[in-house]
Amino acid sequence: MQFFFYTLLIQLAFPVFIPFIKNLKIRHLTEEKNLSAVAHALILLSLIPGFASTFAALVWGNLPQQGISFFGLPEELFRFDSLALYFLGVIQLIAIPLTIYSYSYVNHYIEEGRPVKSFLIIYSLVLVSTQLVVIANNAIIFLVCWEMMSITSYLGMVFEREKEEVQKGSFYYLVVSHVIGFLLYIFFFLLHNQSNSWLISDFRLTPDSGSLFIFLYAISFVAFGMKAGFMPFHFWLPRAHPVAPTVFSTFLSGVIIKTGIYGILRTFQILPAPPEWIGWCILIVAMFSAVFGVWYALAQHDIKKLLAYHSVENIGIIGIGIGLGFIGSAYNSIPIQILGFGGALLHTLNHAIFKSLLFMGSGILYQNLGTRNIELMGGVVNKAKYFVLLFLIGSVAISGIPPFNGFISEFIIYNGFFKTAKELQSYYPLLMLISMVVLALVGGLAVACFTKINSIMFLGTARKETKTFHVSVYDYTALTILAGLCIVIGFYPFPFIGIVNRVLSTGFVSGNSSAELFSLNWLMISFVFVSIMAGVITTWFWKKALMKKYGARISDPWGCGYDRLDARMQYTASSFADELNEVSKSVLVYRKKIERPLDIFPSKGSFSSHSYDLVDYKILQRIYGYMVSLFARIEILSHTDIRYYIALILVTITFYSLLAFLWI
Repeated sequence: MQFFFYTLLIQLAFPVFIPFIKNLKIRHLTEEKNLSAVAHALILLSLIPGFASTFAALVWGNLPQQGISFFGLPEELFRFDSLALYFLGVIQLIAIPLTIYSYSYVNHYIEEGRPVKSFLIIYSLVLVSTQLVVIANNAIIFLVCWEMMSITSYLGMVFEREKEEVQKGSFYYLVVSHVIGFLLYIFFFLLHNQSNSWLISDFRLTPDSGSLFIFLYAISFVAFGMKAGFMPFHFWLPRAHPVAPTVFSTFLSGVIIKTGIYGILRTFQILPAPPEWIGWCILIVAMFSAVFGVWYALAQHDIKKLLAYHSVENIGIIGIGIGLGFIGSAYNSIPIQILGFGGALLHTLNHAIFKSLLFMGSGILYQNLGTRNIELMGGVVNKAKYFVLLFLIGSVAISGIPPFNGFISEFIIYNGFFKTAKELQSYYPLLMLISMVVLALVGGLAVACFTKINSIMFLGTARKETKTFHVSVYDYTALTILAGLCIVIGFYPFPFIGIVNRVLSTGFVSGNSSAELFSLNWLMISFVFVSIMAGVITTWFWKKALMKKYGARISDPWGCGYDRLDARMQYTASSFADELNEVSKSVLVYRKKIERPLDIFPSKGSFSSHSYDLVDYKILQRIYGYMVSLFARIEILSHTDIRYYIALILVTITFYSLLAFLWI
């Protein structure tokens, strides 16, 4: 894996040498489009062989691999074990089509006259830092890379800092990143005190370590769970992801939040097997995240905010698998662990794929229509049929409907419920039945949500007139790669299940696990999927043949007795989701504004709805208000003299230095 570090150096070449380009007087590179082409070419040419080496190591390499020496650095600093390689592969796999899409996306900024040099540098740095996070074996290096990943993500998020919503959303992200960093410092410091080492591979606690390992599990789940977006730590995610440029919001939602999942799974490797109740805590939190994540999504009208809440939902589904794995570990059940953790790992990959596809699609919609409001969209299918088809594939995949990849990982988790009920008996059959109903409810709400957005955005008449709907060849290439992965994993999941099985059986779950995932009848599932697709294709060709022979009758739609219908009279996203949102309006903080026509002859009327995040709207904003009021009363903070602030900083540094000295 030494080759991997050379690929990172290539990715760093652009941000390292770009400051010297003007001094070298290479005039053609100073042009924005050429700079963009060079930067994206360097990144792409390093990511492809990097992913190839990671994939080869996962499939054919000797796992687990330990430290790798590079440029004379100690071997222990980085580790390429199965878990690190898996998440590294996910990052690289998504980064390849995202970089292709980024080239097209940046051209829009260039055409608007915006300088993109900083954008390209930040994008390179966020890619490198995220990859280093998952392979870091030294806690200090992990924290440095984690901070670098967080800071560069923030800088990418504020690229359009002149917008007020960007300033607010990025502030949420920055505060949460600081809280996570503080918790991780405590987490690693306590582990260092126990092991007298900063190497993650040396962190080991025994079950007789008292309540310390329970406390460490709690810190880990809060810190990494906040990064992943579990409820109630999700509040920053729907604020931050929609306001970032689409390239960064795609990477944030598709990849960076998965570093939180990586952290939770790595903690499981480090600490002793958790008691059963910890598994149940994770399972319950994950179920709430999945249900209310998709319910909040159903109430949104901003396409990117809707997709951000779906990240909360899918992180919840991943968490359900992790919770099952923790319960299996408490009972030392290898099959339950394999199905739970296996479903979680595969859904991590699947979510990264279809969420990246959907976020890129939302970016293309915004660039063409100039709005993220679903209520103002419509009729796109008449201008870009292939784009609509690709977005539809992502919508079916994220809803967990056969025959695409989202169904495969959820199917494994469903089988984990059955296996848990069968093996543990007692009250578990009833609890697993309830869990299955919850997951089925999530799937049903997801179908309703994506039926809403696909029908309102793509069908009917355009609510906002646009002359053209342009999708570049780079956009189509990136979307096609991701849609193709959704199809391939759905129809032929064997290689991907084999990789997940190898990850679990080499250093993650002890015992013979090779047969558990493959005991599911994947061959029959693939046969059914192929039969369904063959039937759909046959029907389509039959329809085309009939239309060619007999023609097609075209007439205006039924207008309920009214003529001269306009686009405003079409069904809206608010109306579509209203009844479902009413069921849980107190939790969704669901508000409606209705102006009904009062005359016999209909006059102008309107209907609109909005949902406020309960945690953000009811809790955080009130706490923030109290804190502002409190600090306003502290006189030293009211001074504008910088000497007061310097004195306050010195006092704070002295306090923490004394605290560290007394601790040691």
